[in-house]
Amino acid sequence: MKTLTYSIKINQPRAFVFSKITDKSVYPGWAKAWGEGMTYLGEWKQGTHISFIDQSQGGTKARIEEIISGESIRMKHVAMVGPENVEIEPTDDMMRDWIGSEENYYFKEASDGGTTLEVVVVTDEAFEEMMQAWTTALQLLKEICEA
Repeated sequence: MKTLTYSIKINQPRAFVFSKITDKSVYPGWAKAWGEGMTYLGEWKQGTHISFIDQSQGGTKARIEEIISGESIRMKHVAMVGPENVEIEPTDDMMRDWIGSEENYYFKEASDGGTTLEVVVVTDEAFEEMMQAWTTALQLLKEICEA
């Protein structure tokens, strides 16, 4: 497993940035870094599952391990899902290697009242290139938050 860290400074308070990253109406605007039509199903609540999907391809289901409003979100990817959000059996090593990946968001208050958002992904090395999309996603989120 490899730990990948991405961060960005957003000129808005932590609570505001947290509300935007978890807002379903805003999600497609920054998650398009992985493709158009991205959405999620579920709620951002500790102990629940949330699925991140592309309307035509399916996606991944994660368990929210911990969520502290305005401070952090920790989740673990537990399954692959089809376009109807039905869990599917992993059909290749790539899918099997994704399950167990961790995604963690940390919202840190900057000295000027803004927020440093840090995203830490722990995953198989095979996904390192795909996770580089976080650089674009965070820039898109910054633009949304600061608009």
